[in-house]
Amino acid sequence: MDLFLFRNRFCFRFPSDTSSFCLRQFLLRFLKMDIQHSFRKGFATLLFSCLVLHCQKSETQLDYDKTQSVGQVSPEEPWKYSPEFALDDKYGTAFCASAKEVGSGFTIFLSNNTRFSALQLLNGFHRSVNDWKANDLVKKLRVSSYWMEKNDSKNKLKEDHTKDIELSKGKFGKSGLSVVDLDTTFSGNVIRFEILETYGHGNTGRVCLSEVKMGEVKKEGFVVYPWVSFDKIKRTITQFGKAERHAYGFKQLVLANAKGTILFYDQGTVLPVFFKPDQTFSFSEMYGEGDPTGFLPSIIGTYTILQSTEEGLEINLSYFDNGGIERNISWIFKRAEVGDEDYENFKTKLGTKFSEVYQPKTHFLFVLKEKETGRTFYHYELPIPK
Repeated sequence: MDLFLFRNRFCFRFPSDTSSFCLRQFLLRFLKMDIQHSFRKGFATLLFSCLVLHCQKSETQLDYDKTQSVGQVSPEEPWKYSPEFALDDKYGTAFCASAKEVGSGFTIFLSNNTRFSALQLLNGFHRSVNDWKANDLVKKLRVSSYWMEKNDSKNKLKEDHTKDIELSKGKFGKSGLSVVDLDTTFSGNVIRFEILETYGHGNTGRVCLSEVKMGEVKKEGFVVYPWVSFDKIKRTITQFGKAERHAYGFKQLVLANAKGTILFYDQGTVLPVFFKPDQTFSFSEMYGEGDPTGFLPSIIGTYTILQSTEEGLEINLSYFDNGGIERNISWIFKRAEVGDEDYENFKTKLGTKFSEVYQPKTHFLFVLKEKETGRTFYHYELPIPK
């Protein structure tokens, strides 16, 4: 039976955007069959190849899942230079990494399998002319695509294509957009951009990319492949904004601590807290009402902000206990606002006293929560700067 007649009559038709690579693999799979095999076995193998072993579908669209970065500047402050700012279709934001760190860049994880053969890039940081001049530009960029197979135990990553491309310095603003034809089709659900070399004309130690778009080059020019989940990218950036509000609240707490200890309350129990700009802290011994066995002893040490999310700042406290053993505990700091779960919990605890002791329009509501135990303390006496 003619192979193509068989395919047209008995196999399902593949979508028009399926990579031709898949068809080649299908044909090779058939042609490599041992001609000594019986027709029955050959027919079964061919049918299995046609229906099951055929390559995965690749789409000319992108479904965002998440990103990861290497060398990102201030990763504890994701609202500044995260990879999402290179995907947000805004020229005034950018992904920025350390210009000196080898392998700096970011990876995009997709919820679908995609393909592309060209890139549109905006090199540098285009928030202002000064930012464009002060930050380094990418000179050489490595683009890689991978297939990641997910299962219950681990994720397997298989490389599809890798290519090093050289970028021009370009110009400031929209006129600086450049298109790079990759001369081959990249396929997969993981896309990696690695900065190999910079022009090094800036003075901040940062190298930035303002925009990265994937697509293809046609007669009419570059055709961008759309994000079908662009709202998810925008939500992620919105979450960065919430994290920034927590960080701003913590900054105000540190400034207030310069004038003295700040008291946090768990109903009748008081926790005196002191955070300094030099990354040192002290928790004085708790006092007040409650079970004395549950009171924390006085501790002094250093603190590190591990991460900033919409749920708050995770702060690691490092100190030595009375036996000289180094301890590390995590606390969550949060600026609670109307509608937050912690805000509502605080309101419930105070009951009818809520409106007497707290003024949400003029004062912060800070939350300190021990991560391991969940024990929560509140501070509501610090005015919001006007």
